[in-house]
Amino acid sequence: MTDTSTLSRRARQLLDAVVYALAVAALVFVVGTLVGLAVGGGLVTAKFVMFVVGLLLFGYATFQMRPDPPWDTEQTEDGKVRVTKNEPKGTVVGGRDETRFQAAVQRIPPLPWYSLPPNERLSIAVKMFVASLATLAWSFVMETVFGVAA
Repeated sequence: MTDTSTLSRRARQLLDAVVYALAVAALVFVVGTLVGLAVGGGLVTAKFVMFVVGLLLFGYATFQMRPDPPWDTEQTEDGKVRVTKNEPKGTVVGGRDETRFQAAVQRIPPLPWYSLPPNERLSIAVKMFVASLATLAWSFVMETVFGVAA
């Protein structure tokens, strides 16, 4: 049975990831809109920028979430390859230090009231994965709901 402190921490982690994802998607939208206004494409350009950046974020985040391989290879002095077993370290690729962007996101309500320390948050790779889905969804909604099409 799960206790309430674990549920509370999981809920705050989810809230942190959702706010982070929406902040990234909003930033991509603003940049895409500025690019669209500069080149004369308007919201259509913003939609395409969001789609492309969303796909790139999806690939990058997926690549970052891959686990360490359970083995490693090393070359011996006589030129043979020896396979060794890796011991699980339990570390996350790219630590959980707070970046300037994450610090800015932490000031977006309601995160100041339900904040978590950086080492208790979900990894950046997971949050980037959620952000890629939010960015792709925003692009999709722009086209299907609001009729932003070429």
